[in-house]
Amino acid sequence: MSAFNTPLFNRIIVPLSFVSTLAGGVILLKEYKGGRKCPSKEQMKEKVCVITGANVGIGKSTAEELARRGATVVMGCRHIGKCERAAREIRTNTENSNVVCRFIDLADLDSVEEFAGNVRKELPHIDVLINNACVMKPRPPKTTPRTKDNFERQFGVNYLGHFLLTHLLSDKMTNGRVINLSSEAYSQGEIDINDIDKSKLDEDDEKLSQLYYQSKLAVMLFTEALSRKQSNITVNAVNPGLSSTQIGRHSKAPIYALGMHIYRPFQWIAMKTPVQAAQTSIYLSVAAELEKTSGSYFHDCQEISKVCDLKVCNSKLSDELWEASEKWTNMRERLNRIKLMGS
Repeated sequence: MSAFNTPLFNRIIVPLSFVSTLAGGVILLKEYKGGRKCPSKEQMKEKVCVITGANVGIGKSTAEELARRGATVVMGCRHIGKCERAAREIRTNTENSNVVCRFIDLADLDSVEEFAGNVRKELPHIDVLINNACVMKPRPPKTTPRTKDNFERQFGVNYLGHFLLTHLLSDKMTNGRVINLSSEAYSQGEIDINDIDKSKLDEDDEKLSQLYYQSKLAVMLFTEALSRKQSNITVNAVNPGLSSTQIGRHSKAPIYALGMHIYRPFQWIAMKTPVQAAQTSIYLSVAAELEKTSGSYFHDCQEISKVCDLKVCNSKLSDELWEASEKWTNMRERLNRIKLMGS
């Protein structure tokens, strides 16, 4: 009898071979779904990078890679304890001691101003600002969650806080780079400057979704406007792709909650890891060939389009949102106050 036609071979070896082949295929599929890795090998010594929401997920992975390349990294986070733990881990992994935590609550414009003032005092210049922090569909009470300044929370955190922060730091960024994290969700967004709360919609999960789409569209419009109005910096938007981060932890959608548990193995295959999702932000931060690139939308380390060419974006709406945002944030008053303080 042939050794390949024995009961032992049929019962054990054949199934093991099948499982090994299947596992290898799944791993290859996972790598393929993860997208391109940052192709640039540029180092970041003597560069200063500021990243919001850097204690977990995409932000942490981005911070760690920039630190590994020698950058000074300022991690702006709301949970300072978690941030300190993440910073210690990054310092250990990268052997870079220039990784620090600073408190910022993007849902509080006073906190954004204080953070910007402190950073301006501490740093002689900023080379990269990554507006990474994001909240998606926070659990509502009976009404839509709001910021301290009484803005809808997703709009306030994902867009308005970053709008103010960018302006308060922009004059420290000569030839610097601003990277705004958006999402493919922008394409489903609509903005009515006179009703950013979407008050006509019922208070339900669908409203929270629409408000999330709106916040990501606002990020895209801000990117387009800033690229036209600021000549001393570049600004680009990133779609990191669907990734297994904590961004959806507040969602109350039953399907999402069910999927988090029952479909976790499929999610592992379909979603990027935080390291994979961070590659485009890293690429935009370091690549020498992107030094003059501005006003573009990137995905998987490739330029997809100029933001102004996207269907939902136009310069008129960008300018209207910019003007309204200046008023909502008291941007000019806050900037003058910071400058008077000598920071």
